[in-house]
Amino acid sequence: MADTAVALSTFTSTTGVYQSGLISTGGTAVSTGDTAVIAAVGNTRQLLITAFGTAASTLTIEAGDEPPSETSGLGNSTALTIALNGPYAIVLPAGRFVQSNGTVRALVGGTGPVEVTAYTLPREM
Repeated sequence: MADTAVALSTFTSTTGVYQSGLISTGGTAVSTGDTAVIAAVGNTRQLLITAFGTAASTLTIEAGDEPPSETSGLGNSTALTIALNGPYAIVLPAGRFVQSNGTVRALVGGTGPVEVTAYTLPREM
C-alpha cells in the first residue's frame, strides 16, 4: 500500500473536463490498494475530484482527523463503485475529509487502477 500524490489544478473554462462536459482519462493512475493523496492545503470547500475507472474498482475517501467542521468525525465515505470506463465527479463537504497535514486521502479498491484528478473550483463557478 503506497501513497500516490495527485496534483491539485485550478478548474478554468479551458480545462478539458469543462469544455467537453465529460470526465476523461489522463489523471494520475492510482493502483488497487494504494491511496491517492491530494494536497488540498486544508481547504476542501472548493475541491472537485474526478475519477475514471480503467477497471472495476472502488474509491473510498478516508475520514479526516482535523476537526475544522462538525462533520469531521462521521468516518470514511461509502465506497463509490467505479465501473470500467466509468467517469465520476466528487464534490466533498467542507472539512469532513481533511487530514491534519491538509491533505485528502482516497483509497482505491477492486480490480484495477483509477485515474484521479483534483481541481480547485473558482468562487465564481
